[in-house]
Amino acid sequence: MDKIKAAIVGCGSISDIYMSNFTSGKFTVIELIGCSDLDKDRMEEKAQKYNIKAMTFEEICADSEIELVINLTTPNAHYSITKQSLLSGKHVWSEKMIAVNLEEGEELVALANEKKLHLGVAPDTFLGASIQTAKYVVDAGLIGEPISCRASVSRDYGAFGEFLPHLHKEGAGIGFDMGGYYLTALASILGPVESVYGYTSIHKPIRRNTRIGESGFDQEYQIEVPNVLTALLKYKNGVLGTLHMNSDSILKEKTNLEIYGTDGILIMGDPNLFGPELYLQKESGDELLIPFTHGYQENSRGLGAAEMAWAILKGREHRASKEMAFHIFEMMHGIMISSKERKEYTLKSDFVIPDPLPGSYIGDGTWTRKEESALIGNS
Repeated sequence: MDKIKAAIVGCGSISDIYMSNFTSGKFTVIELIGCSDLDKDRMEEKAQKYNIKAMTFEEICADSEIELVINLTTPNAHYSITKQSLLSGKHVWSEKMIAVNLEEGEELVALANEKKLHLGVAPDTFLGASIQTAKYVVDAGLIGEPISCRASVSRDYGAFGEFLPHLHKEGAGIGFDMGGYYLTALASILGPVESVYGYTSIHKPIRRNTRIGESGFDQEYQIEVPNVLTALLKYKNGVLGTLHMNSDSILKEKTNLEIYGTDGILIMGDPNLFGPELYLQKESGDELLIPFTHGYQENSRGLGAAEMAWAILKGREHRASKEMAFHIFEMMHGIMISSKERKEYTLKSDFVIPDPLPGSYIGDGTWTRKEESALIGNS
């Protein structure tokens, strides 16, 4: 069987689930052969743990066998790592979001197009059992015509940010760190957004580090990005939505994701997960548990990269497209711009709604499981 040889750049906390899924045989299309990190001890530890090579980034770019770079660095490094990988002729899968500023994101999309290379961007949770089933529910007309939607999440980044300081810096914050999960889930079902109107604030911008043992203990630090935001979303298909995000609340996360239709309400779970339960509320008022129409209920990070690898081998487009990723990226920037300028922001980008994964309902009363796209892993 043909495989795509890949290397991971960035051996932080998220890398373990990627490396585990790639080396355990869960996604057989990717052969993980190397990893790289600025922290050499961490890089060597992961290389030994997963029986892969510890490599410098320069070695990865120069290795002609490596076709795919998986960019798991912090947001401020996404642009430089992705750009150099593309210039080296590699396809790229990047953690969210695509870059830090809009100009960098536009440049990467244009560069991938110019080089005729695949560029995929997380989150790939929308390919999991829950959101793929939600897509089936809406596409099959089980809620009637979608009219509105609502997305909300609250967390406490005060706790996380003291040992993950990038969460408080440009390119992150709850909007760019978590917004992609909610907005991508909705986009994969409802399509692109026409315009947004946002309000943002930074609650208590100056903090003191309370984490004993950290190098910055008892030192002041600054919150550089909004930690509270709300927005109105106007989708191109006429659906109206609201977004609420708060990272200065309690540690226990509270999530909400719903689509309201003329004949029912779809109640979805946390889009940061692959398999949360979802419910359909009809006229009776009862919330009916919806059985999954798709696989990948467990933590399947790397699914988007694996699906993209199959697309590379089969000469087709992949589902977690750079166009959708950039649209979500522009949407979040648009919310920030709208808040600053106190006016509606109209999006310039667009994308095509990705096809459902194999085995899903396709809208004409039939089911499909084409061989070429069914081989994305053990679903």
